[in-house]
Amino acid sequence: MLTSIVICPHADRTGELSANLSELGHVRVLRTFQQYPSDEELDRFLHIAGPSIVFLGTEDTRRALELALATDRAGTGTQVVALSSACDPQFLVESMQVGIREFLSLPLEPDRLYEAVCRITDVLERKPLAFKSTDAVFGFLPAKPGDGASTVAVNVSSAIARRSPGNTLLADFDLNLGMVAFLLKITNGHSILDAIDVADRMDDALWNSLVLKRDSMDVLCSGRLESRSDVDPSLAEKILHFARRSYSTICIDLSGNMEPFSMSLLGQCREIFLVCTSDVPSLHFARAKVQFLRESGLLDRASVVINRSAILSSFSIDDMEKLLGLRIRLSLQNDPRRVSNAMRDGTYVDPKSGLGRQFETFAASLVGLDSPSTTVRRKRRFIEHFAIVPSDYQASEKKRR
Repeated sequence: MLTSIVICPHADRTGELSANLSELGHVRVLRTFQQYPSDEELDRFLHIAGPSIVFLGTEDTRRALELALATDRAGTGTQVVALSSACDPQFLVESMQVGIREFLSLPLEPDRLYEAVCRITDVLERKPLAFKSTDAVFGFLPAKPGDGASTVAVNVSSAIARRSPGNTLLADFDLNLGMVAFLLKITNGHSILDAIDVADRMDDALWNSLVLKRDSMDVLCSGRLESRSDVDPSLAEKILHFARRSYSTICIDLSGNMEPFSMSLLGQCREIFLVCTSDVPSLHFARAKVQFLRESGLLDRASVVINRSAILSSFSIDDMEKLLGLRIRLSLQNDPRRVSNAMRDGTYVDPKSGLGRQFETFAASLVGLDSPSTTVRRKRRFIEHFAIVPSDYQASEKKRR
């Protein structure tokens, strides 16, 4: 089914078109503009909602031509259908110059509307709609419950939001035991489940009513606990597709149960971080997840984050990489007091702490930002020579030596 918007100052003509489209059944109206929008407002809506067709009233011919040109310059491939009660040869010439290829006379004739929709369908099949969307999508996957994937996702996304000039979204797709709302002390608002319920008619206004602002990022929580084993992967993908057109960076917190919808979302991630600890049970499940990712064709974008690294561990970084068969991207120090304080306050770990600096530096590396000045090396105390630090930093330290 095609989607559309209607821009027409006359309510009676808007009602006539909506009735005909409803009867036709091939085109769904996403939004009706009773006044001509600004070029900026139209451009944003085209990129976020992605309508196939703009039905454009020509009551104000000059403004209509400007909006048609704005639609063409948006570069999405959205088709414009001009609605006019008069046939002005000069307007026809000018409208073709700004990209209008379909004209419908008012009052509407259902057969002419159907033919226009068929021609537009053929055009879009040959040249599908194109949108600017971010590829900076990062998935956080726990080896097993309790390994701290949600804590890592919250702190990494918060660090990105503080440092990146673009918009950041944290989406909790753990529909069984989502922890993001708990960690950030979010007790109200809508959820992923609500977004899935309206995925087919999502627009900017709906989206803004679903997400919550937390500091400098948007958060979409997992919502209430209920049995939802029937989540349609295509609807989850639509939510992520929509978000990718609105945000520069997206962090996804997943359950680790590898549900079909989770696999669809992982397929859209630039990088997948498998979060585990150095404990034997966690490494065991992490190894199983690595094999699952390999069989699913996703291993090339995956790496491991070791959470709560113990100073005295039975395994070295090299040992764990050999055991898991996957590169360890980051090894986070164990700082239960800082994590507990952040959890108590419903916020992120202090970015000036040792653990906080690790999150800051890791976040900066993901989105191509300079590392924060707080990560400049200082002379370490004797005991710190025995602490486990990120493996990437260890490697770079060896190169410098």
